[in-house]
Amino acid sequence: MIDIFIPSYHRPDNLKTVNYFLKIGWDAKKIHVFIDDETDDIKDYEATSKRQGFNLHIFDMAEARRRYDYVHRASVSRRSAGQARNMFFDFAKALNIEFYMVQDDDTNMYQIKKNGEYLNPATFKDVDNVFNSVKDFMYKRRIGLFGVSQTGDFIGGVNTKLLRNKVMNTTFVLTKYIYRGERGVQDDDTSLFTGVMNEGLFTGSLGDGLVLLQTPSATAKGGLTDLYNECKLLNKALVCPIQFPSAIIAEKQKKNGGRLHHRIASKHLYPKLIKGTTRDNIAWDTYPEDIPFTNEPIREKK
Repeated sequence: MIDIFIPSYHRPDNLKTVNYFLKIGWDAKKIHVFIDDETDDIKDYEATSKRQGFNLHIFDMAEARRRYDYVHRASVSRRSAGQARNMFFDFAKALNIEFYMVQDDDTNMYQIKKNGEYLNPATFKDVDNVFNSVKDFMYKRRIGLFGVSQTGDFIGGVNTKLLRNKVMNTTFVLTKYIYRGERGVQDDDTSLFTGVMNEGLFTGSLGDGLVLLQTPSATAKGGLTDLYNECKLLNKALVCPIQFPSAIIAEKQKKNGGRLHHRIASKHLYPKLIKGTTRDNIAWDTYPEDIPFTNEPIREKK
């Protein structure tokens, strides 16, 4: 049973993700909820934590802001659960947790999907087996970040591709292969991918099997809803083109009323390690000259 990190904001009495995992039989001591030290409902969260038995962690909001890339102008409502993500690594190290999964606080359930068909709700055994399998896979292949899909992914039919450059809301983190967190909120399709790839390594997604059913954006009180309502979701749709213009391809979605959408040309998101074809390129730490792997400028110390 792995540790689960849950960022939360103004939802002390509506922690759907906590409720779901406790309902299927997850150990409460493996559940970690994170809130900031400036929120006005800390006591409410503490009461819920005491009642349900999960771990409550309070992070420094001033430090989280310092690490966060807002891209756009900041405002009062733009303090949300998102800032917690940059603080997870600190807590993981302090708690001696090397592997964990990050999930928003509004999970409804997991479902089993096969050949494009949603079959039934997942059991504890289903969830635990998949999580442990992902953990084994990440350790074996030296992967720092991995995700499984959620409802709505891969619309258009069955797709047998196993790995892709996309991570959504079931995000597994192996800290030994990533050495910092995210810098800001981009569009969900690329936020974890680009944010960690800037300072980490590989990612992927499963299009079948265990699939997350999540509450639709901007429909539940708290969380990121205030931010979404203020920005009309443009904070998600426009940040990626601003930060990664060479990676964005605009297109109209024919099956969605011609709505303008963007695809991600992931090959333009990060530098690639190319060492020939005779060695395992995924085993990136084979090459000492590539460690640490980062695209940040190297500044000479004076």
